Amino acid sequence: MSTVIHFIDVGQGNMVLIEADNGGFYICDCNITNENEDGILDYLGDVIEWGTHISAFICTHRDADHMRGITKIHKYFPIQSIWDSGYPGTTTNSSEYSEYMKLRRTVGYVEKTKLTYQDLGMTRLRYLSSTDERLDKNANAQGLIIKVEQYNSENIGSSAILTGDCDAETWRYGVMEDYSKNDVSASILMAGHHGSITFFDDPVDPNNYYTDHIEAINPSMTIVSVGKNSHGHPDKNALGLYEQYSTGSNKGNKVYTTQAKGTMKLTLKDNGWSLHAA
Repeated sequence: MSTVIHFIDVGQGNMVLIEADNGGFYICDCNITNENEDGILDYLGDVIEWGTHISAFICTHRDADHMRGITKIHKYFPIQSIWDSGYPGTTTNSSEYSEYMKLRRTVGYVEKTKLTYQDLGMTRLRYLSSTDERLDKNANAQGLIIKVEQYNSENIGSSAILTGDCDAETWRYGVMEDYSKNDVSASILMAGHHGSITFFDDPVDPNNYYTDHIEAINPSMTIVSVGKNSHGHPDKNALGLYEQYSTGSNKGNKVYTTQAKGTMKLTLKDNGWSLHAA
């Protein structure tokens, strides 16, 4: 079987649905608002039979736009477990934070650590980064980076990396010290922090961009999850770097945003991948 990843258009936020080879459904991040609630729940209902359990909600980090509305999903698609890095978020006084932590206590949670992986049939989730004493003490740096692989005992097929809101420091002092280039190479890259330039801001030389990580990832395409916002996302220089370092699909496409393309469905195969509008 294949691994299917849905990059769901949630506006300015992140939400990814993973259909694993073992038949389980996993949601990574969430941003359900009053405006998009009906559309997102209807989309999930088209993919997942109403009432079906979500095996886990994976929260890359506890910012509001990565966990907003998770209780609304739980109401219709009961969540069996919550996975995160164990690191506190930056919006601890928000209603979104309170709802998330209450659900986390109710359904139980698993703290995911770096340099580990788990197999879900032929779907492998590799945790490239999590809470890390080498990095700045902020939720973005201490969040999860997940590589989703179509995997079997003989080889890794196609793959995608989900970056959360990580920045260049997370890669320079963490991931790139722990892994080889082959380990981090991926077919599809989900851009860091909604296309923010922080993914490339070099912590050593502020006059230059850090690109060792994207050179090693060597993605065919980059997906940016972004919507209307006041933060300047996606940054035009970041988009230029994603264009430069993404090799291109067989149609020559290099960068898509959910704001322009809407929800997209990626199928990871043993040999190759396909991406199209959902």
